[in-house]
Amino acid sequence: MGNFMFFRRKVQVFARVAVAFMLQYSSVLAVAFMLQAGSVLANTFMLKPSYAFPIDFHSISPTNLLLKSGRDTVTILEEVEVSAPKLPGKLARTGKVLTLITTDQIRASLGKSLGELLQEQVGISVVGARSAPGSNQEIYVRGANTGHVLLLMDGFPLNDPSHISQVMDWNLINLANIQKIEIIKGGQSTLYGSDAMSAVINLVSKKSEKDGTHGSLLVQGGGFGTYATQVQANTRLAKNRFGISLQNYSTDGFSAAKDSVKKGENDGMRQQSLSATWSRPIGKRSLIDVNYQALFYQGNLDAGPFMDDRDFTSKAKSNSIRLQWQYQLKHGDLFVRGFQDVIDRVFRNDSTYIPLNAWSNYSESTYKGVNQGGEAYLKGTFLKQIEYVLGAEYKKQSTQQSDFSVSAYGRYDSPKLAESIANQSIFGAYLTIQKEWNSNVGVEIGGRWNRQSTFGDFSTVNVNPFWKYSKSGKAFFNYYTSFKTPSLYQLFSPYGNLALRPEQGKTFEIGLEQNMGNFHARIVGFQNEVKDGIVFQSISVEPYGKYGNVSQQNTRGLEAELSFTKNKWTGNVSYTYLNGTMFNTFDGKDSTYSSLIRRPTNQLQARVIFNANSKLNFSFMAQFVGERKDYFYDESTYSTVPKVLNNYLWTEWQVGYQISKNLNASLMVKNLLGQEIVELYGYTGQSRNIQASLFWKF
Repeated sequence: MGNFMFFRRKVQVFARVAVAFMLQYSSVLAVAFMLQAGSVLANTFMLKPSYAFPIDFHSISPTNLLLKSGRDTVTILEEVEVSAPKLPGKLARTGKVLTLITTDQIRASLGKSLGELLQEQVGISVVGARSAPGSNQEIYVRGANTGHVLLLMDGFPLNDPSHISQVMDWNLINLANIQKIEIIKGGQSTLYGSDAMSAVINLVSKKSEKDGTHGSLLVQGGGFGTYATQVQANTRLAKNRFGISLQNYSTDGFSAAKDSVKKGENDGMRQQSLSATWSRPIGKRSLIDVNYQALFYQGNLDAGPFMDDRDFTSKAKSNSIRLQWQYQLKHGDLFVRGFQDVIDRVFRNDSTYIPLNAWSNYSESTYKGVNQGGEAYLKGTFLKQIEYVLGAEYKKQSTQQSDFSVSAYGRYDSPKLAESIANQSIFGAYLTIQKEWNSNVGVEIGGRWNRQSTFGDFSTVNVNPFWKYSKSGKAFFNYYTSFKTPSLYQLFSPYGNLALRPEQGKTFEIGLEQNMGNFHARIVGFQNEVKDGIVFQSISVEPYGKYGNVSQQNTRGLEAELSFTKNKWTGNVSYTYLNGTMFNTFDGKDSTYSSLIRRPTNQLQARVIFNANSKLNFSFMAQFVGERKDYFYDESTYSTVPKVLNNYLWTEWQVGYQISKNLNASLMVKNLLGQEIVELYGYTGQSRNIQASLFWKF
């Protein structure tokens, strides 16, 4: 451990120097320095840690590269296709920082939640992913706030307008329904609109292009009374393709609140989903694709930190319809898309069991959010050399909310929000063009104009130049502006403020990707600036609180990644360094503090995989999560006090065996070392547990 702490201090010093250099001198000289130092850096920084940690961080898994072809990995990298809408088809033809989590990686992660898999990625922290099942999960990318990440499903936005930050409840989404995941870092508002300030995460749902009738069956079970099944079937009738997927997941879980006497009730959850798809060509040039998805979730909650509650429950359901029509032009494609999501949530705290210090005997809160919109865009080339994406979209959100409680003083009803009042719309038009010279130098330039129903006009831009200085290396510099509209709650609730402006972001990135034989490395320095951040502030008159554009946030950081493949061994290592500051101004008073609440300054992870033969493989993963700061409201002093969350080492061991051509079995041990995991003060984390799965294709 002493060697590890020494290594950690060396890494921190290196990270601070590298970030300062890369962000303050992001010029041609900085790029030149990186090109000269790239190979040395990869060998000195990444190859000599005291631990051999593991994790799937790199854009493409080296295992998958070798399975697809025995050729040089550089050539294969050029051929890798990305399906994220509006991006260039080839991964190598972009300066954006993109990470691809493949089908094989997801299949190897069965037994985990979506949040757990994303927690392993460089630059990402998902608070609650390793806590009790059903815990609220907050995703932070590069230290930015949880509402600054845009989640997509097959390119369609996933938002919950009834949530304070408009984020989707991650407990509704099961990893078993996902085919692959594409993570695009940086401010992506020019192409994707509001919320895309630190990243866009595109979940690609399972679908098949094969003819005939076929499908799969997944059975999973393990610790905490966990059991799950998922069945998927696809068929083709004439020109029509049909698909259906059914999934059920349940777990007894464990007590979410930390209980020193070990008498807390287990807080379990159930999760179900139904997905149905239909697609068919229309003529020779067009294709229509329709998807319906229903998601259900129910779980148990506790009353707060250190406070068990035996009858506090939550339920949520989401119904979505998504439609896309694609028409092939001579030099491009036209896409017309429409969607509607309806999300309902209910929180009920019954009076059967009343915790100590509870101020009510019964409470119930209901939330409904409606998210709908349409988009049309052209994607193609002109002058045979310049690629473009030209489009326009319209989105509308509405919500209705109500809650009441019963106490010794009687019933109290909070002011309701009605859909007729609590709604907003936004229209946006955008254009990006990309030009590449001699397959060596390229640039993407884009702009977007928006008109929103409460704050008016707003625009964003992006500039993404890149230079492939050799067949094995690429350098890039990215500049983005981005935005997030105020949520309906922030605008129309009793604490709302109709004068709110959008949160505005500015992102700088400079980075290098380099292939070195069996190794692939990427290092990125970044700086995110957010102004007009929306914060809740207490006031001395009714309603004793109000939202305002009073904060500024600055985050600097470094992401370093290395993957390798050698004979039967595959591995990868990544490191994230963050330094964030928040400035608030209210009533003429300034305050400055760290913005990295619940987010670590240092996060280091790695994975090593051993393919014993064509059927048997073993893997070991570990992740070091550094110290974090949380805040706890102390009822004895009526004040919020800071609490330090200790660092921890998360470890996993897994074995997979291909029983037959169509049947695969895997066994995973999570938290192998049995460390105490605390992601939120006063709550518990997963103890050691085993998860097993069988996957059968028919």
